[in-house]
Amino acid sequence: LSSAADCRDAIHCGATILGIGSGLTGMNTDEVQHYFASLARDIAEGGDGAGQQVRFDVDMGFKPYRVVTNDIVCDDITVVTLDGDLNIQAGEYVFVWVPGVGEKPFSCLTHDPVRLAVINVGQFTDHCYQLSPGDAVYLRGPHGVAVTPPEDAHIVCVAGGTGLAAVYQIAEDFGSDDNPVDIFVGARSADRLYFRDECDGVARVTIATDDGSTGFEGRVSDALADFLADQPAEALAKMVFYNCGPAPMIHASEAVQKKYVSSDRIFSAIDYLTKCGVGICGACASPDGRRICVDGPFITDGLAERRAASR
Repeated sequence: LSSAADCRDAIHCGATILGIGSGLTGMNTDEVQHYFASLARDIAEGGDGAGQQVRFDVDMGFKPYRVVTNDIVCDDITVVTLDGDLNIQAGEYVFVWVPGVGEKPFSCLTHDPVRLAVINVGQFTDHCYQLSPGDAVYLRGPHGVAVTPPEDAHIVCVAGGTGLAAVYQIAEDFGSDDNPVDIFVGARSADRLYFRDECDGVARVTIATDDGSTGFEGRVSDALADFLADQPAEALAKMVFYNCGPAPMIHASEAVQKKYVSSDRIFSAIDYLTKCGVGICGACASPDGRRICVDGPFITDGLAERRAASR
């Protein structure tokens, strides 16, 4: 079922409960709300406005690639370079499929050529960690919502683990000599850091390591706190934050950021379980009901707060 005509046919056949599933493919939360409002009106009034909102253009096909290099960073992190590019905007992500093994979502560290930062946490990522030159992998996407910072924003990114892959393109695409991006990178130790020279080429980089082996000694959120405490009010007024990494790091960073800016200028990507990428399975639902795959991956608490206030 996807249109009012479908629903009317089902009701005519005796249905008293109607379920909409694949008709919601690719719709974000606002679009779903508008769709169901239209559907209810169509059923009552005989129209078909909701059916015109169903998306038939969502590409679920996979594009083949071959591994060029697999550059081991440490005992559980590697950077895999593929033999092609991908038209992807900062903030979007892809699904990587290895036949016979499975598929998982990844941010692209770079898009020309495609590079993937992989941390070995399970069966699929263990296989990716061991990929060899010439091995076949397949990508579908891009999925998600591209980031759109204000033109004059001072962008501050905070990354941990493979979260750097999600923020590197933000710095590359939106930073400039006149308005550089700041990237704060956290790691347990220096040997877990990667893409350092490339980051230095697109942003001002602050590194924090838990053991003090390089950069700031301590949590990246503490390094961020020191930085923000030294900023004048006019600089803070232009800041927009993008956070990506482990949930504890993100929550700690958000707590610091909220002391200086409103929630609608803080965007975070937490690794909720994402399976379909098009909003129909619900596996990646955040605590407030947004589906990370179509409403994110970068989401802000500010949207949820405004919706709650309007009820």
